[in-house]
Amino acid sequence: MGSHFSKSRTILFLSFIAFIGLFISCSQNTPEISTTDYSVIFDYEGEDAIPSARLAIFASSASDVRRYERIRITSLDTGFCWEADNLARLESEEVQWAGCTNLVAPENEQLPTGQYEITYFNADEKECTVNMDVKYDVGLYEVLLSGLAEYMADKKGIEKIAVYNKEHILIYFGNKTEELQTTRDIWNKYREAEYYQVIWYTNDGTVICIEPERPVVPETNEQN
Repeated sequence: MGSHFSKSRTILFLSFIAFIGLFISCSQNTPEISTTDYSVIFDYEGEDAIPSARLAIFASSASDVRRYERIRITSLDTGFCWEADNLARLESEEVQWAGCTNLVAPENEQLPTGQYEITYFNADEKECTVNMDVKYDVGLYEVLLSGLAEYMADKKGIEKIAVYNKEHILIYFGNKTEELQTTRDIWNKYREAEYYQVIWYTNDGTVICIEPERPVVPETNEQN
């Protein structure tokens, strides 16, 4: 199975990598994995459609992630296997991350829970393998957009908003404050705004729900 990385999601995932999961160390093999993290992302396309799901997996590294060539991810419970050579790479002053954000299950299947085996290969075909336990509520596959806010409230979920301009460049990502409740509010603060999305995530960051794109229309004064 393949994978591709959407640049528009980069800054979103940067907001979630603070929720680090397992701390894992490798031997002298390169690449060297320090920590791993994951999120199951549910994308909503419309009011009455059930969401689609994809799995994002990242690992932080003590070695140069620019040398990472490919990744193999295997669900040990089901045997599903993904291989990708177009890794997403995130770098800050202190930490480097590499991984995939768009791993999808076979048609008519759900993303498996349980143990995953993750193997990174560098340019010299040296490898490092770590295991990760993926847990999420599979009931989310049946949660329609109309019930998402209530579901997330029950789970003590966190609501954010992402605002984009007409070039699809993210110009704001943060809390949906009282000053950003309506499309008029958004337009007043960001005149270049073209559309926005409401984004929910659970307290531990393991589940992210992305609502459909909505146009920023200044004439609209209804509560979003």
